[in-house]
Amino acid sequence: MRVPAALLMIIALSACVSTGDQAPQPVPPANLGSTQAAPPVPPAPIPAALPPGYTRHITYRDGRFTLPDGSIVPADPNGGFTISTGAYIPPDGAGGIILPNGARCISDSARGYFCP
Repeated sequence: MRVPAALLMIIALSACVSTGDQAPQPVPPANLGSTQAAPPVPPAPIPAALPPGYTRHITYRDGRFTLPDGSIVPADPNGGFTISTGAYIPPDGAGGIILPNGARCISDSARGYFCP
């Protein structure tokens, strides 16, 4: 009676042990999103209702501002940003920003600004 019990034990254990002949399954790559560059955003037309001289446009997209000279700077959570000179451009609390020269830029209603 001991032989059949031992035989059953061997069969049961052999079913639990991997033979090593199985090939590992490939792991799919992580979803990193699109790796293509975003298409350029055409400049918004300047509305006719702007005050005279407000011809420069700062645009906002994907957490960054594109300045009139083409440079791109990250937006901070408060709505301001730091320019290449190190100067911080703060929001003015009324929907605009104040430039280092004291000029006030007004909102373009798309998180960007029109500046003199």
